[in-house]
Amino acid sequence: MADLSGADRKILPAIILIALALRIVFVFDISDSPYFDYPTLDAFWYDAKAQDVLAGDLVASTGTFRVPLYIYFLAGIYSVFGHSFMAVFLIHAVLGALTCGVLYLLGKQLFGTLAGVVAGLGFGIYRMALYYVGELVPTSMLLLLLTGAVYLIARAVTRRSIIDSLLAGLCLGLAFLSRPDIVPFAALVALAVAVLFRKERGVRMAVTFSSVLVCFMLLQGLRNYAIFDRFFVFSPQGAVNFYIGNARYADGKTPVAPPTRHPYDIGTDPSQDSINLGCRQAALEDVGRDLSEQELSRYYFRKTFDEIGQDVPRWLGLMARKAYYLLNSYERSDIKLVPRVIEKHSRVLRLPLLSFAVPVSLGLVGAALAIRRRNRLGMVLVAGVLAYAANTLVFFVVWRYRVPAVPFLMVLAGFAVSEFHGALRSRNIRLMLAIGGAVVVLFLVSASRFLDVGKEDWPAQYVMNEAALYLRAGNYEKAVEVYREAIELEPGNARAYFYLGKAQATEGHIEESKRAMEKAIELNPGYRPYAFLSLGAALANKGRYEPAVEYFTAALAADSELGLAAFNLGISLMNLGRTEEAIRAFTRAEKLCKEDIGTLAAISRAYIQMGDSQKGLSLARRLLAGDAQNAEALYAVGLGLEAEGRQGEALGYFEMALKYQPGSPEIMQKIRNLRTRQFSR
Repeated sequence: MADLSGADRKILPAIILIALALRIVFVFDISDSPYFDYPTLDAFWYDAKAQDVLAGDLVASTGTFRVPLYIYFLAGIYSVFGHSFMAVFLIHAVLGALTCGVLYLLGKQLFGTLAGVVAGLGFGIYRMALYYVGELVPTSMLLLLLTGAVYLIARAVTRRSIIDSLLAGLCLGLAFLSRPDIVPFAALVALAVAVLFRKERGVRMAVTFSSVLVCFMLLQGLRNYAIFDRFFVFSPQGAVNFYIGNARYADGKTPVAPPTRHPYDIGTDPSQDSINLGCRQAALEDVGRDLSEQELSRYYFRKTFDEIGQDVPRWLGLMARKAYYLLNSYERSDIKLVPRVIEKHSRVLRLPLLSFAVPVSLGLVGAALAIRRRNRLGMVLVAGVLAYAANTLVFFVVWRYRVPAVPFLMVLAGFAVSEFHGALRSRNIRLMLAIGGAVVVLFLVSASRFLDVGKEDWPAQYVMNEAALYLRAGNYEKAVEVYREAIELEPGNARAYFYLGKAQATEGHIEESKRAMEKAIELNPGYRPYAFLSLGAALANKGRYEPAVEYFTAALAADSELGLAAFNLGISLMNLGRTEEAIRAFTRAEKLCKEDIGTLAAISRAYIQMGDSQKGLSLARRLLAGDAQNAEALYAVGLGLEAEGRQGEALGYFEMALKYQPGSPEIMQKIRNLRTRQFSR
């Protein structure tokens, strides 16, 4: 702060406060969105791993294709504020505001005060810079680290400061632990510094900050070796994305898994990525076995280059399309349907904020001016922007891949505005026309809508993802409403009808659910067993066990391997007092659900409830042999021992179950009951 002038001491806080206020308002604005409290895919994974860290898994030892810094960032917030997404997003808001402050300092150092103001304020009111504040992903952290690194690099080469260079390396290393795809950016920036500032110890500076980055990369590799017994720095996800961005069927803007002969499903885990699973399934079908992480990476790199080599003109055409998509102002959706989030869930994002057309048109003109003026630090920024442009073109164009380039485009945009202002003051009409004309042309190109750029693929799928969040929240009425929207978008979508039926069944609207399920079956007969299972479960929840038995039986007739249908059939038969039939159903479910510990533990409890404690205990103990810390199996053993009158032993198992499932009302009630009985004796 000692280097700041009197004007800087007023401008810098003003920019930070304006950016912070807008972001805080945005966070509260989206707080009633289903996306706010129910993260999915990457966000769900980060949230779960952060909670694992707080539970004792200090090295975040599961999951191979995500780096750990953001996990620890979340864990730190949770340890202070509790499991609060509001706290996370408000801290994101602070990080975003600080990024605007750093951009002011960077722009001022490179091009003057006006450029700094344009960069800081411009990024402050850039629509997607607000959007990602409400995302449970590392973007807010990443952009502050990247802009901080470039600012420190600029200071290092200007002052020939080894300390600033080391700090820049620290920022880049932490950025790598947020998103490994910063490596091309760091490499090109280092090369630019080494070449452009070779007379000012540029090589020394570049080697210094690059060496610190390499140390962080080695640290990540050693962490992976300690956890997975393999040294690797980059994950196979990069190879998968490389393939789906360049495959023979790729369109440059839509991530699509290769076709498979056999279906695959993401199940109920919100962190599972259907694209990744589809690519694994396709590789398995081609090779005939599951591939390891490294084998999968080699497989898809080889397959990509093979398909490019088979039709080079097609691939060149694809790259041209991707270049147009990259420059275009339309923000391609990723996980969420961005236009829908803006329209339905945020009044702030509906304000006249800056679109990508502004920084890209002004920024490219600023880049050309920096090169023409031989502004070496400006050319370092250009190198960074080119790195992220190439990084995006290599894969496919969605908003999150190109957003790291935007802060630096904003700084270059500030230079263009500063140059135009200088031309205006000096009445240099020729320069004014050149800058203004180039900006207008680039803006029109960016704002154009050719090549289906604004057409979202599978909009109904995005809407169904939102409906699924309402289901997780227990808001079935809203889920039904949103599934109907999905059907309006895609009337032939069997999955939308199926999940509409599930939501209606859960609400208790059985007849409406039947009609939706019948439509799903008509569109895709493969839904038949699952439709019957869902209807049976809805009827059983209402205590209508006789018709539920009919539906569960029909589900098994449609798919004899559907273990959940056999289990639920057993539960309904047990509630009807048809014990022998129930035991047969449970025996069948045991064979079909042998990998589902939760269902098997429920079956053991059912045996105990029907009076066969020996059979229930035997099954529960088999489960404990495979997982001695499974709370459901421990609880089932406790129930069996209690049924046999061995209350002291039962209490011990209930207490162990509570240890692994803390806060369970059911287990705590059992413990209280047994202790009361012991005390009364």
